[in-house]
Amino acid sequence: MRTVRIRLLWHKQAQFAGYLLAEKLQLARKAGVEIVCEGLDFSCKHVASILTGQAEMAVASPAHLLESASPDRLRWLMTIQQKSPLVYPARRSDGISKLVDLRGRKVGVWPGGEDLEFRYMLHRSGIADADVERVEMRDTVTPFLNGETASGQMTVYHELHAVEDRIMADDLVVFDATTLYCSILKDGLVADAALCREAPEVVQAVVDAVLEGWTIAIEDPEQALDACCEARPDMGRSSQAQQLQQILDLSLIGATRTHGLGYPDLAHMNQAAEAMRCVEGHAPDTGPLRDARFWNTAPKRFRRTQWPSEPRK
Repeated sequence: MRTVRIRLLWHKQAQFAGYLLAEKLQLARKAGVEIVCEGLDFSCKHVASILTGQAEMAVASPAHLLESASPDRLRWLMTIQQKSPLVYPARRSDGISKLVDLRGRKVGVWPGGEDLEFRYMLHRSGIADADVERVEMRDTVTPFLNGETASGQMTVYHELHAVEDRIMADDLVVFDATTLYCSILKDGLVADAALCREAPEVVQAVVDAVLEGWTIAIEDPEQALDACCEARPDMGRSSQAQQLQQILDLSLIGATRTHGLGYPDLAHMNQAAEAMRCVEGHAPDTGPLRDARFWNTAPKRFRRTQWPSEPRK
């Protein structure tokens, strides 16, 4: 039995329902592969865990791959979400109603180079990098609520809820990269390029299993929630259910509807590369870094364009 470790972007939760189902049900075992999902380790995040040999795969974005120490050693295989989940809330009572109002203020961002989208937003708005102080912090919510930062990097399915529970709606302004046409995908399955080259049957088994897991999550949310609650017992089922629905809202759109679930749309990688060129002055060639052959070979029933569950409007 070959073990494949998948390092997640965060702690185990509904955000990774399909992966957790692939692990719990061992959907790749029939191909001789055991899937092990590992939660976030801040000391060695997502693609770094592949490059250091701590994991064979990771849930990571095209931007994570492009900005890594060795992009050529990684391959982007597939993606589930088709839109960035990131938002940046601020208070109108702090004199902030437009992105330019963040000039001269502090904004909380996650550690480890997670701020490419935000920097791209600033660039597209004519704001210099140096005009906004980006402060790395694992918890971007508490400092924002305490007034230590003017805004913070958050997801619509997790941190934003804590802010909405504490701040009156008419005082809250939420900046979203989508409105500036500079949204950068945060989701994807990235693998060790050597594994793709030397053991393609192992990679295929994992891709098939993850797509099957997400198919189950879409068609049978209660089974998905069982897996999520088992993996993360400290998080209530209602919170997991809310998160799962919002993950599906981000997933059952875009290339999922035009090409199929999990399709690794090169447009997402090209958008991340364009952001890098704008804010860092360079970016790797994206073409060789996407390996779509495993998605193309996966069973068609797992990469359909039509699904019984529709995203909320």
